[in-house]
Amino acid sequence: MDDSISSHDNIIILPIANNNNNFFGNLAKQFEYIFDLDGKQIFPNDTIKQDIVTKYKPADYNISNLNYKLLGFNITASDIKIHVNPSRIDQTTTRLDFPVMIASNVSVTNGSINSKYDKINLGSIYGTYNKSTDKMTMHIPSSVALQYLLHF
Repeated sequence: MDDSISSHDNIIILPIANNNNNFFGNLAKQFEYIFDLDGKQIFPNDTIKQDIVTKYKPADYNISNLNYKLLGFNITASDIKIHVNPSRIDQTTTRLDFPVMIASNVSVTNGSINSKYDKINLGSIYGTYNKSTDKMTMHIPSSVALQYLLHF
């Protein structure tokens, strides 16, 4: 039996497994960082958004700028290139897998740390989009997030 603890304020998702050896052996792989984005931040226009979240069509598109907070860091990026594979969860929720998400001119700051990257690859992240709230809950594996947050 697997249970999950989840929340949306950058809380870590932690599945609880019956087999403690398997649980501790895979612990590092099971952490995720979660944050919400408005639909207008992740979809460049309504046509692309509807093709993805209503017709479930894979898409390639660009976002000019993205700003969000993760673990106390302010993160900004520009010229984000995205490939998304959507799948229907239910009537209001769509899962979006991002096998390709490459961002340029990335800045990661928190007051005392100020890191800049010319280009980063955030492939392997995913999100769940809720049509009712027009919010995307992004899920970033710790292995992806930490390679940029702790590289200073």
